[in-house]
Amino acid sequence: MACCRAEDQGDGGYATAAALAVSLAIAILAAALVMRGVAALKLARADYRRSQAEYALSGAQMLAATKLLNGSGPGRLAWSVGGLDVREVSLLAEAEAPKLRLALASDLDDKTLIGLGAVDPGGARQRLAGLEAKTAAPDQIQAADDGRGWRACAASAISPWGAAKVVSLGGTRQPVEEPGGARAGQVWRIRASTEDGWMDERIVRLIGRAEKPSAVIWRRFGRGVGKGVTCDKTIEPPTTGESGTDGTPATP
Repeated sequence: MACCRAEDQGDGGYATAAALAVSLAIAILAAALVMRGVAALKLARADYRRSQAEYALSGAQMLAATKLLNGSGPGRLAWSVGGLDVREVSLLAEAEAPKLRLALASDLDDKTLIGLGAVDPGGARQRLAGLEAKTAAPDQIQAADDGRGWRACAASAISPWGAAKVVSLGGTRQPVEEPGGARAGQVWRIRASTEDGWMDERIVRLIGRAEKPSAVIWRRFGRGVGKGVTCDKTIEPPTTGESGTDGTPATP
């Protein structure tokens, strides 16, 4: 009995070059989609961590302003709080009025600027001289020099809201129970930072309302310098006369 003979397969049953090309294109497309999905997941996680840090630091700012209103003692304050969706938040609070007036910062001598962490005191002095006290902000003061110590500590000693005529940077202390209310109306710098570098830095005016203890004048959020550094090195004001920009006493 005769049977039908199948057509001869020229490719011997193997995939043709065209089929291989199509398979390779599909594989590349699938790999690209997987990589895109992984990148989107990483971005979503990063956004979540940023939002988590922002909410936690904003809550810490509210707690800090309330604590400031409930106290009245002098000096720079540093403490930490927990239970805010992150392990721990470090807080630094400084009244702005006792800091050096920005308009006088360009008259600081090299020794004082180096003590604040400047690596190029001459350049820092020139850049500080170019700042307008009415429009300047703490980040512009920090940007006057590239020194790590300067970027972490300069805003603790010099301020557009400062009223002092000399630099005086003292150590920090823990806030304690004090008679409250005396700080209402004062301008303070509050920096809240996490262990992994997120920072919410604000200049606020304490207004004394229970539902809104402070009004924000200036704010910066992101990854920043400092990371809990409180600049506890102490710089005492000069006791005999004022100094010139070259470090020598000024002529009376």
